Amino acid sequence: MKRFSKYLVVALLSVAVIYFAFFYRIPDLYITKPGPVADAMEMVSVADSSPKSDSEILVTTVKRKQGTVFTLIKALIHPYQNFSKETQNYETVRQDSRDVQQAFMANSKQTAVTEAFRLAEKEKELEFIGIRIMNINRDVQALESLRINDVILSINGEKVSPNALAKLPQKLRAAQTELVVAREGKKQELSIPQVVRNGYLLNGVLAVTTNEPIRINSKGFGGPSAGAMLTLSIYQQITGQDLLNGRTVAGTGTIEANGSVGLVGGIPQKVYAAHHSQADIFFVPYLGNEEGTFSTNYFEARKVAADIQTEMKVVPVGDMTDIIEYLKVHA
Repeated sequence: MKRFSKYLVVALLSVAVIYFAFFYRIPDLYITKPGPVADAMEMVSVADSSPKSDSEILVTTVKRKQGTVFTLIKALIHPYQNFSKETQNYETVRQDSRDVQQAFMANSKQTAVTEAFRLAEKEKELEFIGIRIMNINRDVQALESLRINDVILSINGEKVSPNALAKLPQKLRAAQTELVVAREGKKQELSIPQVVRNGYLLNGVLAVTTNEPIRINSKGFGGPSAGAMLTLSIYQQITGQDLLNGRTVAGTGTIEANGSVGLVGGIPQKVYAAHHSQADIFFVPYLGNEEGTFSTNYFEARKVAADIQTEMKVVPVGDMTDIIEYLKVHA
C-alpha cells in the first residue's frame, strides 16, 4: 500500500510538472517567433483574371503567443524567437484590440486595391463609400457605441463625402448625431449623444470599393504588413502580367496611400520564414544609409540573411514601383 501511495504521489507530481511546463500560461509573458506564410496569389481573387501560375507571392508573418515554461526555453535557445513582458488591462482593451487589427487589415486591403488600380491606371473604377474609423478616444463616454473598423456611411441622413471626417467632431459637439455605419457586413443605426468634451475624439481613413469583383481572404492574418505583397498580387491579376516568371517572391511592408512601402516589425522572423519557404526574393522596406548606422528594416534583413547564409536575394524598396521594376528588369 505504501509503495502504491509513493507511485501515486510521483505520478501526480509528474502530471503537475508537465502541466506547468507545457500548458500553464505565464502572466504577461509573450513569445514572438516566425509565423506561417501565405500565398497572396491565393489570398486575392479577381474576376476574369488569368489562372494562377506556379509562381508564388508569399506574405510573411510573425506569430505572437502567451508563453509557457517550455516555449520560453525554446525562445532562449532559438536565435529568431524572443520574449517580452507586457502588462495590460485586457478586459478593457480586448475588443478594441481585435477591432484595431481588423481595421488595419481592412485598410491594408483597401489601400492595396487603390494602389494597384492607380499603377494600372484604372483609378476611375474606384468608388468612395464611407469613412473607416481607425481610432476612438475611449475617455469620451458618448462615443461608446461606436467601434473601431466601423465604416460611416451617412451622418444625420446625408451620405458622407470624402471631407466629412474633418467636419464630424464639430457635428458631434453641436448636437446629438445620427450615424449609419457598416459593421461586420451589416448596416447599423447609431445615435451619438452630444459630446461636451474638447480635444481629440476620433480619426479614420477613406473607404472605397471597385466595380470589378475583388475578394481578399486574409486567412486570419491581422495588421497592415501584408499590404505590399497584396498590392503586387492585385496588380498582376488586373493587368494580366506575369511579373514572377516562375519565381517565389516574398516580402513585407505596409502600403501607404502614396504608394510607398512602409516600415514594419518582426523582420528577423519574417526573413527566417521566407528562407525556409524557399523564396527566391525578399522585398523589404528601405530607409536609412548604406552604412546602416541606425536600425532599419533593410539592414536588419540583410544581417539576418547573412547569419542564416540564405541564397535568397534581399531587395530594398521604397515604393511599389521599385518592386514592379525590379521584377521586370530581373525577369
